[in-house]
Amino acid sequence: MRMSTQELRRALVPLIGTMTFAAGLMGLPGVIARPASPADLKDRGVFVYSMAGKQIGTESFEISSAKGRVETEAKVELRVEQEGKTLDFTTSTKLVLTPDLQPQTYDWNQKGAQSSQLQMDFRSTPATVRYRTVSGENDVRDFQLPRDVVVLDNNVIHHYQLVVRRFRQAGGGRQTFYAFIPQEALPGTLSVEEIGRESVDLGSREQKLHHLLVTTENAQIDLWADHQDRLQKISIPLAQLEVVRKK
Repeated sequence: MRMSTQELRRALVPLIGTMTFAAGLMGLPGVIARPASPADLKDRGVFVYSMAGKQIGTESFEISSAKGRVETEAKVELRVEQEGKTLDFTTSTKLVLTPDLQPQTYDWNQKGAQSSQLQMDFRSTPATVRYRTVSGENDVRDFQLPRDVVVLDNNVIHHYQLVVRRFRQAGGGRQTFYAFIPQEALPGTLSVEEIGRESVDLGSREQKLHHLLVTTENAQIDLWADHQDRLQKISIPLAQLEVVRKK
């Protein structure tokens, strides 16, 4: 039996829901990015997650290119409080894109107190997502998505670095992008604009960074990136979430 969207969200257990998109994809212009330089996209690092001032986990990620495609992989380790219990989760992700950052496939696998997974194929029309929930049930869904959709999954911070790169390639200003949250089976739109350069406290150091603001229907996300578009800090006040790059 096909689950409702609300049932699917509960079954996948997204731990930190970072945004809610504006509903609907019709009537808004998409942004086709100019081809990226694969060499410029290469990066690896570690993000440290804090919620309400308390450290709750880390993300180790790598962005690489090979054979005419870009690949991103990450391992996210989180310790969260749910219903008075402390739960540990380990999540692995892999996103494959074309050199101009059009998504091709996405895999997400969560292990721990409750395990679930999903696989998504953007190469077909409509795009297909296969979910396996914490109870072992399978759910398959199709989505009509534009070819240049931005994948921005819950709890996967390096995806925002790709948003920064897409914004730069689109020429700056104020840009609107189609986006999709795989864990929540949720398409929508987001806007991105640059606020300016600021001195930002990164804990052990201070750095002059570009401040970008991502806006959805119900949330604002602050991003700070260096001159190479490498994400250094993210703040989501609504979720009391702050993430700082350590490496």
